[in-house]
Amino acid sequence: MSPSTSSAFMTNNKNYHYGVMSFALRNVGATFQRCMDTIFSRQIRRNLEVYNDDLVAKTKEEGNHTEDLEEILGQVRKYNMRLNSAKCSFGVQAGNFLGFLLTKRGIEADPDKCQAIIDMRSPSTVKEVQQSTGRLTALSRFLSCSGDKAFSFFFLHKEERKI
Repeated sequence: MSPSTSSAFMTNNKNYHYGVMSFALRNVGATFQRCMDTIFSRQIRRNLEVYNDDLVAKTKEEGNHTEDLEEILGQVRKYNMRLNSAKCSFGVQAGNFLGFLLTKRGIEADPDKCQAIIDMRSPSTVKEVQQSTGRLTALSRFLSCSGDKAFSFFFLHKEERKI
């Protein structure tokens, strides 16, 4: 059983685990992301970055970190969420998050990941353009102005449908 085909969730009364995701749960990832976006709507981009169940608290001014953590953990407590202590790290000055480097200067692109994109060959079929568009869409929440840069890909999809 691969992790991508299983699904598990808890309710107040019972725990559920499916070896194969049922038809009704096929958008569970997008639904969960919307839930996280809603719960942390006031904090995202200001003092928190969220991707599915990965949370990174950030503080622009050194003295405000405690207040920012109190605000974020207040939301966690308000919605009765649980954090896995084995996966939590506090006081990290720099690190890697979803292929991005977290430093004192902010969130930066990982040079190794950039080189992989630079070395990638240009899409030559409609399917490869669609795959590239999907990847750009997934990265859009971390890249500024990515919508403007990706417009030509979306335009190609539109043109292809007309043919």
